[in-house]
Amino acid sequence: MTSGQDHPDEKLIADYSPYREEILAEQVKQIYALAPIGFIATFFNSVIVFFLMKDVMEFRLLVLWGVTLLSITALRLGLVLRFRNVKQHLNFAATWRRRFVVSLFIAGAAWGWIGFFPFGEITIAHQVFIAFVLGGMTAGASSTFSMIKEGYAVFSIPALTPLAIHFFLMKDVFHCAMGTMLVLFGVLLWRISIHNYRVNRTSLLLRFENKGMIERLKQAKERVEGLNDRLSAEVEAKHRAEADLRAHHDQLERAVTERTADLTTLNKELEQFAYVASHDLQEPLRMVISYLQLLKQKYHGQLDEKADMYIGFAVDGGIRMQRLIEGLLSYSRLSRGAEFTRVDINGIFAAAVANLAGVIEESGAEVTRAHLPTVIGDELQLQQLLQNLISNGLKYRKPERRPTVHVSAERQGEEWLFSVRDNGIGIDPNHFDKIFQIFQRLHTSEEYPGTGIGLALCQKIIERHGGAIWVESTFGEGSTFSFTIPVHGASGASSHMDSS
Repeated sequence: MTSGQDHPDEKLIADYSPYREEILAEQVKQIYALAPIGFIATFFNSVIVFFLMKDVMEFRLLVLWGVTLLSITALRLGLVLRFRNVKQHLNFAATWRRRFVVSLFIAGAAWGWIGFFPFGEITIAHQVFIAFVLGGMTAGASSTFSMIKEGYAVFSIPALTPLAIHFFLMKDVFHCAMGTMLVLFGVLLWRISIHNYRVNRTSLLLRFENKGMIERLKQAKERVEGLNDRLSAEVEAKHRAEADLRAHHDQLERAVTERTADLTTLNKELEQFAYVASHDLQEPLRMVISYLQLLKQKYHGQLDEKADMYIGFAVDGGIRMQRLIEGLLSYSRLSRGAEFTRVDINGIFAAAVANLAGVIEESGAEVTRAHLPTVIGDELQLQQLLQNLISNGLKYRKPERRPTVHVSAERQGEEWLFSVRDNGIGIDPNHFDKIFQIFQRLHTSEEYPGTGIGLALCQKIIERHGGAIWVESTFGEGSTFSFTIPVHGASGASSHMDSS
């Protein structure tokens, strides 16, 4: 998709012009409301860069750069405060938008200035660190500044271009590769920011159109009340009023049906966007990780200890991001699962245990089951569900205690109730709801590795199967994750217990 083509979201609505000024005013409010996030990121990142680079860059230049960047940030903060204190009007939205874009360009140029600094004593690790900092700032800009179409470009182009040019001018393979990655990364983020801008604009249009619909509904209600007042006076007026009411009712039903279809289409496109964005991010991320691993293997021991440590941190961070993206892809695919069939949960249990054999052997765990039923569902998703819950019981174990996990099931009316019980570290009751939210974790990755997606996947799988999932736990003693699946399933066929 190119920027010159119509976006699928825009085809849902024929004309933006009736609400153009209102949409612009709301976009300006949003961009000024989100600006402090960028100020905070600028402050902390600039301080970190200063302290990490002060021993390898010319100190006077670095101080001048830091003071300039923080001064620009202070001026931009003043612009935001002034915007908040001034009474806003639709006629001034374009002026405030223009001021913000100019300040954004200046901020991007200030960040990009560091890319012109000489690399005399700067190690490759420090150069990679600068590239990661600038890449991180532009990644944040792709969402924070996407409310205005050119917001990302006016910040990222002056921020990334100097360093990319510097890399290319060094004319060796490594630096040319780094420059190429910076350019590709910037282009990818630009595509994402354009999509975010279009989705935001369409969402605002729907909001303003819904306000207009509410006003029309109020007017229709007033007309109906007027017709009802005249019903007692004249029978013919009553018939006309009834006909008018039916016409309005049909019109409203059509409008609601059309709006529901629009929203359904938008939701599907947002889900598709999450899938495509996660999928497209994998290739450049794999390239970054590969080059970092190559850098680590080829130059390990040739640089100072801090450089080796920084490269190690970068490799670990890239691998964690790759796992997170893989989790996002799995999450986005759930709604497109296979058709439901009869699934023997005993076989699902055996497959899950086989996949976790390495972890079970390493931890000395005991994983057992009671007799499990056959249900109606998606075999691969049910295996993923059971494997995630068993894996959780093994991961969050107490070091001094042999881990045990037991899976059981019983029929309760028209549902099968499954339980996965472990003797791990347990969960604070205050966090029961939080653990099923995507990206929510109760522990750091250093304590227990993970992405914060596993239990959210479990909940989405169970919702697709028409059931519910919850946890019961005593902190320090273990947890029991329970979930239900309807006996008759989505296909209407009855589940049963195996005779074997």
